[in-house]
Amino acid sequence: MLKRLTKPAKWLVILLLVVLVSSFFASTVQNSFFSVKVDKISFETERGELSGYLYTPRGVSASKPAPAIILTHGYLNNAEMQMIGAIELSRRGFVVLAFDMYDHGDSTWETPAAFSFFPRSVYDAVQYMYEQDYVLKAANGDGMIGVSGHSMGGFSSSYAVVFDEQDFATNGYRKIAAALPVGADFRYIAVANPETFFGPRSAGVIAAHWDQFFFDNVTPSTSGSLRYKDFVKDPVGLAFLGRTTTDGAEPSVWYDRDGGQRIIYTPDETHPQNHWSLETGSNMVDFFTDAFEFQLGRHADLGSLTSYGIELKSGQVWWLKEVFTSISLVALFLMICPAFLLLTQVKGFNKVYAESKAQPQVVVNHDLKMLKVIVVLLAALLGAFYLNIFMDRQVVGLTLLAKAMHYIVGGVFVVIIGAWLVSLAKPESVKVAQKITLGAAIVVFTALAFRWLLLNPTIVSRSTYWSAPSINTIAYWAMAAAGLTFLVVFGTTPVFNAGLNVENPYGLKASWTQVGASLLTAVTLTFGLFLVVGLMEWIFLTDFRLYAYAIKIFNSHQFEAALRYMPLFFIYYLASAIAIFINTKGMKGWQADALAAFLLVGPVIFFLVYQYFVLYNTGVAAFPTFTLSSILLVGIIPTLTVAGIVIRRFSEKTGNIWTSVFFTTTFFTLVAVANTVVYLIQFR
Repeated sequence: MLKRLTKPAKWLVILLLVVLVSSFFASTVQNSFFSVKVDKISFETERGELSGYLYTPRGVSASKPAPAIILTHGYLNNAEMQMIGAIELSRRGFVVLAFDMYDHGDSTWETPAAFSFFPRSVYDAVQYMYEQDYVLKAANGDGMIGVSGHSMGGFSSSYAVVFDEQDFATNGYRKIAAALPVGADFRYIAVANPETFFGPRSAGVIAAHWDQFFFDNVTPSTSGSLRYKDFVKDPVGLAFLGRTTTDGAEPSVWYDRDGGQRIIYTPDETHPQNHWSLETGSNMVDFFTDAFEFQLGRHADLGSLTSYGIELKSGQVWWLKEVFTSISLVALFLMICPAFLLLTQVKGFNKVYAESKAQPQVVVNHDLKMLKVIVVLLAALLGAFYLNIFMDRQVVGLTLLAKAMHYIVGGVFVVIIGAWLVSLAKPESVKVAQKITLGAAIVVFTALAFRWLLLNPTIVSRSTYWSAPSINTIAYWAMAAAGLTFLVVFGTTPVFNAGLNVENPYGLKASWTQVGASLLTAVTLTFGLFLVVGLMEWIFLTDFRLYAYAIKIFNSHQFEAALRYMPLFFIYYLASAIAIFINTKGMKGWQADALAAFLLVGPVIFFLVYQYFVLYNTGVAAFPTFTLSSILLVGIIPTLTVAGIVIRRFSEKTGNIWTSVFFTTTFFTLVAVANTVVYLIQFR
């Protein structure tokens, strides 16, 4: 059957089959090869609605309850980030709820302010799970429930213990038996001495040595937190264990305190690495196994773990799911080009091409080729140098760059005056002077617009309109990076094209019909790709994921938020497409794709390599205060890489940049917004 299909159709069918098969196998790992029932659930709380995935081992029921573990994610993430614990603990026999905190994923609530979602999230989930008849409870009412969360979810887990202990003073029983914050200490818990609230519970902390945020309560905050830490030697860590600096403590060792037990694990990894670490996975399994053995032993009416069918299995399989979801993700990206080629064969959509699909003749000045390479490298290094300034909106750095725009504008006027003075002596140079003036006017306009952006760094901020804080950070960086790109492109392209008859130097030339067809094509292609994502999520309860980077279906409020961000990212992708169109002209194959990707992702990679090379070799990062943004940068590498290649290929086929700009704007904005926190205060 495939023989009768066109080449793009063959590739699309093959890739769809790859997605289907890999999603199926990802699902089988998630449900532990059909030994665990996985359901997408949601439930009402006093504050709104929480959603997540419930993992119920086969055989667990009201007549045969089991201990339960509640898992949640960190700030900006979602329930799918807790796959290590969800898969490994459920396949050993624990009931597991991995849920989205309020304002994340599909969980919602009516909140009066941003960043107030986490204190009650885990404890509200505890209330729900405690009421389920398949969750084990002791005769005195104590619940056999464990809680764990990463980063902000870790704070929510600690808050849950505080609330549970406060309720214990009234009702006489504790719903939470064990707590394991991951990548979170106690600094966001707004009670005095929060480490004293764990009482007779089993409590631990996974405190990575290279965590970007926490576990160093000695170094002044102004010195930055992106440095090596050792929480078992930190005063707060020692206090949690019930130890002193004289006593000392060791990692991965249980200590008795207040009738309960305490432990700290110190894996040699960073904050986001907790999500895909075999060491963290092993720590989590060991913790809850030991914790529930201890907690069951505290109650005469409860047996041992084996009494509830919980097996002490060795090894971990969660990474297999990550392999299969990664294959799905790559296949989805590879689908973009054949889907585009098929779609643009349809009447109406084929208007993205000029009346003749023959591409304009490529004209390149080979004498300036080396100079062009130097300009590209210098531009990438400049982008890397200003990256942390743009993302953290550092006023001093932005102001200095804004002042530099005065010199650029002044220099441009000198060039204009010089060109017209030459034309007075050589009247035949008037047309050249006119071209120079037009090009210079574009540079001046760009420089002044860029200067305004630099002097107004709060134009994209968290509010009732811009409601996704991580996207705000990326959006401002994207517009600032676009400003630099426009300046370099408009300032150097006339030099490289001097003396050449280049018909469409920036790829902007297109009829209104082509532009309209480009927008229609981009929207349709985006819809088709998300339809595939939605179907796989609905059928298999899996997403398209490479560890922290994921493509998942969006909901209505995320879609509305994405529409508000699209004009901002349009500026970035427009600048990127122009730069790629100019610099890959005349190139073919993988070399052109590699250059296109480098033009976008090169500055990010340069910066991250330098940042973490210094960190791992000295113990302190090159920019120790550049914390959350460093993590966000890692997450945009796949987007920028794929976007660069897509822009190059679409532009090569159509002869202009418009389809590529519209598609990358719509598709990747939706990808970003669907995978982060979106506050709902704008809808009140």
